Amino acid sequence: MLFAHGWIGSRRMWDATIAKLDLARYTIYRFDARGCGRSDRPTDGHTLEEYAADYEAILARIAAPVTIVAHSMGGRIAQYLAARAHPSIERMLLVAPGSARGTRGSGRHRELALEAFGSRKRITRFVAAAMRRSVDDATRDVLIDDALIASREHWFGWYDSGRALDFRDSLAGVAVPTLVLAGASDPLATLPRLRTDCADLIPGSIFVVLRDCGHNIPIEAPSELAGAIDRFVP
Repeated sequence: MLFAHGWIGSRRMWDATIAKLDLARYTIYRFDARGCGRSDRPTDGHTLEEYAADYEAILARIAAPVTIVAHSMGGRIAQYLAARAHPSIERMLLVAPGSARGTRGSGRHRELALEAFGSRKRITRFVAAAMRRSVDDATRDVLIDDALIASREHWFGWYDSGRALDFRDSLAGVAVPTLVLAGASDPLATLPRLRTDCADLIPGSIFVVLRDCGHNIPIEAPSELAGAIDRFVP
């Protein structure tokens, strides 16, 4: 399994979920996207296509059929690859994924993001607003610290370029088993959007909603996520 994190996150987001999996059953890979965690900080390469090329390099290195478990930004990239019939993707578990709909934020929304960059106070408010369930301080601080060390190019490269391409029409070509896992109270990947722009467009996909859960499902509901993985992966 390949775990792919979301925007301004890192591979550490999966710690609590992986701790609840049987590691004798799975071979697990996870990584930090460019500009995040411990990865390099390139000044370019922040379009959807270029992030997808990084995933393709990782899949080539694994060189085996993969279940990709992808959150938010990672989920958008996973759909992009699966829609192009990437041969290594055997199935997808999309966790509060970004959708294939092309979006561009308003000027005001971008201004707010600019103001949050590098500000622990503003990032803390953003993290709290995205979640429904309470988590301990150490777990919450993982999200905040990762956002603080994410590069400026990643913050605004994905915001400006990574979300622009609309590839909804190509989702009809996804031919792998897909589970879409949503948080009922997610303010970012809302239920109507995930249903219409993701689950309804991927043939045969399963749509599961977690009650009383927000956007950061790997942090908020690691037991439920681990259970979904165990049921979904043969």
